[in-house]
Amino acid sequence: MTVHAEAIHAAMPPILVAAEQYDQLSAVAGGLEDVLPEVARFLDQELARAEVMPLARLPDDVVTVNSTVDFIFGMKGRVERLKLVYPTARSSDDGLVSIASPVGVALLGMREGQTISWSTRYGDLRWLKVVKVVERG
Repeated sequence: MTVHAEAIHAAMPPILVAAEQYDQLSAVAGGLEDVLPEVARFLDQELARAEVMPLARLPDDVVTVNSTVDFIFGMKGRVERLKLVYPTARSSDDGLVSIASPVGVALLGMREGQTISWSTRYGDLRWLKVVKVVERG
């Protein structure tokens, strides 16, 4: 890990993942290894550092798969609303973001008010801030 990557990893906010979703999320990461290896690594890293607990015990402001969330992505400054879904969801539907994307992985397990940043495969820094979990799935 480079010094830059270590600094980003050390600054990552704590995340919570539903135990009922953990195995399927891990399977998604495994399925992405040959197609989108950087997303697979990012998802594996997030799952490894997540605190896992039953969905019923997660606070209402935690983003899980099937949550609809308001967030700010990068410097755009405007709030976007998307629903976090598994890759099997119809990707043609507007308003969805797949867990098989960097933004989807970044949203997973975040709480309202938290900000996360990550490096793209090209070394560019991206970040987002969760504003509100509108509906948790």
